[in-house]
Amino acid sequence: MTMSTTAEPKVTIPGSFGETFTVTPGRIDDAARLAFESGQCHALARTLSDATGWPMALIIDDECAYDPDLCADDDIAEGLCACQLRHIVVVRPDGQHVDITGAHAPGAVPGYEGAPTTPLTEDLWQHLLDSPDWRTPALNVACTFVAPLIASLP
Repeated sequence: MTMSTTAEPKVTIPGSFGETFTVTPGRIDDAARLAFESGQCHALARTLSDATGWPMALIIDDECAYDPDLCADDDIAEGLCACQLRHIVVVRPDGQHVDITGAHAPGAVPGYEGAPTTPLTEDLWQHLLDSPDWRTPALNVACTFVAPLIASLP
């Protein structure tokens, strides 16, 4: 008896610094975690926020704000320059910050421990969409991860 196996469809989405990531829609695995930590966090945050009504927040890197070569004449919002925008999370009603790695206390998102956050306004969202430093959000792929992510949260 022969068994046929059907491979799950995979898609490729853009990441940071010209990288691409091949993920299986809706499957949270190492490939998905890497993709949504390294270039598509904004897509996942937007689709999760749209599905739940929870607000988005930007994790900020304060270090570059003190470098005049990185932050000079680049004020995108009061007190923020573009180099400070590092990662986007969604804020649950209990205050936990949610990204592809799960729910974390403020300041405890893996890779961004101790980093401050600021609310992601529609003006800041538009800046991300217009910026050459942020990839086009793969919203159609990101939305397939919303239900599995929510189901995995404590």
